[in-house]
Amino acid sequence: MNQLTFKPNANKQENEEMRKAFTKRLSEKLREIRKNKGFKQEELSEFAGLDESYVGHLERGVYSPTAFVMWKISQALNVPVSELLDF
Repeated sequence: MNQLTFKPNANKQENEEMRKAFTKRLSEKLREIRKNKGFKQEELSEFAGLDESYVGHLERGVYSPTAFVMWKISQALNVPVSELLDF
């Protein structure tokens, strides 16, 4: 994957582009880790205490998770939060 680039003093459009790129990378990483751990979305949602449709939205990049949701997912997958952000 290409490196994400932070743009200091970004304008509104550039910030939106960075947010979308970040969310896309995060969603891909979440799906990759979940599949590598052998979890179905339903299982992850149950273990993390999240709605299954919400997990699906996260993996499609529709939603950006809060830090708390990322922590819950990392606990359910038994990985550090930093692994979710390693892209």
